[in-house]
Amino acid sequence: MRNDQLADGTAYRALLPRWLVIVALGVPLALIILAASPFGLDFLYVVIGIPALLLVWMLAGVYAAALSVRAAAQREWRQAIAASVLPLLALFVALDPHRLIYPCEYVGNVGRFVSMRLFYDMSIAGLPTDGKPRLAEFDWDGIPSATFAVIYDESDQITLPRERQTAAWQQQAKDQLSCEGYGVVQSFWAHYYLVTFPC
Repeated sequence: MRNDQLADGTAYRALLPRWLVIVALGVPLALIILAASPFGLDFLYVVIGIPALLLVWMLAGVYAAALSVRAAAQREWRQAIAASVLPLLALFVALDPHRLIYPCEYVGNVGRFVSMRLFYDMSIAGLPTDGKPRLAEFDWDGIPSATFAVIYDESDQITLPRERQTAAWQQQAKDQLSCEGYGVVQSFWAHYYLVTFPC
């Protein structure tokens, strides 16, 4: 008996081509892995790499839509439903690409932070204890006008509006952080924050 036939002799057809499943799952996975790597903030990757990955995902969605229509025309309902998932997701993402990019970047950023957490903790432990809450910056690089860094702020005042921050903390931040005008992108845990600087 051939491998593509069932015991009753009927032909077996995979619900989706293997390459289509690989692309459908592989593009979000690639976005996560690249966000977790130093390439995640590289200018060329942000400007060319992310759009290229999204284009591949969208083209796979168009092909899957054609498969779904063909399967529905042949009354192969399971295959039609399976093939329609990617086009629906691709349409949802096409209306706002950040719906795919941001969650992947979030997971990637968490992965990068976790992989470096021991180094950060050791660096914080080595800071002098002079009675002030400890504040430290760990540069993640970035693209022009958007530099990312992990900030350790023992007082957690970095998340407060400026008018609620103490004058002592503001002076400490001015002395120790790259530049003013930062924005908190992501809160990790235990006083760690991913921050973007406009410099």
